[in-house]
Amino acid sequence: MRKIKSNRIVIKIGTNVLTNENGLLDLGVIRNLVSQIAKIKNHRDVAVITSGAIGAGIRELGLKEKPRDVVGKQVCAAVGQSILMANYNYLFKKHKIKTAQILLAYSDLLDKGTFRNLRNSLDKLFELGVIPIINENDPISINEIGPSFGDNDNLSAMIAGKIKADLLVILTDVDGLYNKNPKDKSAVLIKEVNNINRKIESMGLGSSRLGIGGMKTKIKAAKAATMAGTAVVIANGRKGNVLVRIINNESVGTIFHPK
Repeated sequence: MRKIKSNRIVIKIGTNVLTNENGLLDLGVIRNLVSQIAKIKNHRDVAVITSGAIGAGIRELGLKEKPRDVVGKQVCAAVGQSILMANYNYLFKKHKIKTAQILLAYSDLLDKGTFRNLRNSLDKLFELGVIPIINENDPISINEIGPSFGDNDNLSAMIAGKIKADLLVILTDVDGLYNKNPKDKSAVLIKEVNNINRKIESMGLGSSRLGIGGMKTKIKAAKAATMAGTAVVIANGRKGNVLVRIINNESVGTIFHPK
């Protein structure tokens, strides 16, 4: 059985967990994840890094597919962000949990003064029992939307490392890291990774259906977080009680042990 310290947790929820094949928000999945977070929150600091704003905007605007141009993505994010947050607020309120919205660009984490303010805010929110819900400020962060700069996987790793989180959980639509394409019937799930070497990095696949990052960005995020002393678990966010099972140290998904 795993022995994961989990006093301070960052949970990253990917686009493909929160949306269906048409890019529409799956409220049932969000409701289920919120319920799980409420169960594990007791005496823990929990921050949520959420994707899904662009997907929510696609639905609201009645688009048939995800825009390919930067401005189109920005518009979808601007429209969808408030919808996404409204759903989180409504569902967490049912569990008597308060939430706070924080929108960031990567530059906010690179500036010492700005990050100091962010860290102080997060510490106070944790003290008050509030769950910060964090996302990229996509409508004005042109570069962050593009695949060359990564996505919320990398943002979650940066947040986890800088606030000294014990655990980063990256929820996606596959069960974890496989030794080859998981669509291949001979693919084997890798349960534990002690060292993210070139062989592990080579197992990353291409971009996902609606999100920017595939497994490649998740491995990169895991490497950054583990080097900062944070354990990382990549798991399927649509599997039953996945967060509860991870916190209970069950062998779920792939765990990357911290350095």
